[in-house]
Amino acid sequence: MNGRGNDWQNGNGRGGDIRGANRGWNGGNRGWNGGNGAWNRDWRRDNRFNYGTYRRQNYAAYRLPRYYAPSGWGYGYRRFGIGFQLNSLLFRQDYWIDNADYYRLPPAYGPYRWVRYYNDALLVDVRTGNVVDTVYDIFW
Repeated sequence: MNGRGNDWQNGNGRGGDIRGANRGWNGGNRGWNGGNGAWNRDWRRDNRFNYGTYRRQNYAAYRLPRYYAPSGWGYGYRRFGIGFQLNSLLFRQDYWIDNADYYRLPPAYGPYRWVRYYNDALLVDVRTGNVVDTVYDIFW
């Protein structure tokens, strides 16, 4: 996603290189802590990431083109929760949300990437496929 809301499947790789990344961003204990590798979900308490209010004021930014599941994924929509291990088809780079800030999501550093899955945003550890955070129904 490029911030314009109309190019979510561009696969241009602006999400950055994750190999060997150990930036350790913690944003005041919000987000990824490279020291222990755990994602802290306290980001929801930070008004910088108040996507609900922003979404009500910028409706069109969250109205994205229809989601097309990757070829080979024949299961339709399933609501995935934290801890679920995704099939690698679902978190290919084509589905990364390149500009999380545009949607008021915290930056994903280290092994994590925000991924669009139907109308949800899933934070995925791309090394393992584990879902570490979710925002259901963020997109229209």
